[in-house]
Amino acid sequence: MTQLVEMNTTVLNTLFKAHYDELCRYAFSIVKDQDAAEDVVQQLFIKLWEKRDSIREIDNIRSYLFRSTFNMSLNEQKKMQRMPKSDDEAVRNSSLQSEVQTSSLLTTNELQGRVDSAMMVLPEKCREVFRLSRFEQLSYKEIAEELEISPKTVENQMGKALRIMREELKDYLPLVVLTLILNMPC
Repeated sequence: MTQLVEMNTTVLNTLFKAHYDELCRYAFSIVKDQDAAEDVVQQLFIKLWEKRDSIREIDNIRSYLFRSTFNMSLNEQKKMQRMPKSDDEAVRNSSLQSEVQTSSLLTTNELQGRVDSAMMVLPEKCREVFRLSRFEQLSYKEIAEELEISPKTVENQMGKALRIMREELKDYLPLVVLTLILNMPC
């Protein structure tokens, strides 16, 4: 396909209409800012028009557009990282961070309460094995020695405890995932 050899406003307009939205989504996936993504794609089409005489042949115009969007998006991302944040943006980010921390704390407290309730459902031996493994970080061998049972019994009790805990906490899986994400270091 050698569309760009005979680039005119009609060809450019057709390319723009056919690819603009998907290129903006692609750019957004890289720069994480809608305005910046649109700017990248608009700049791409401006450069394409400006270089129409020097571009001889492109075999796959869609691939060319996506590769150019990728490169320009990376450049934009680097530029955005170097720019100092305005005071308003810093205040918004600080406020958002505070909201996330508060939400994270509430989520963590709710989840901890649910885990405690689920643990009470466990039979006593399972609960003790689970506690030693997950909260005391003991190995199966250490648990076996402490409780004076075989390592195989520890393994069986942990399997039983995990099945019960999974069942008891199944409705809270999204909350668990959210808590893990919110508590991850940036």
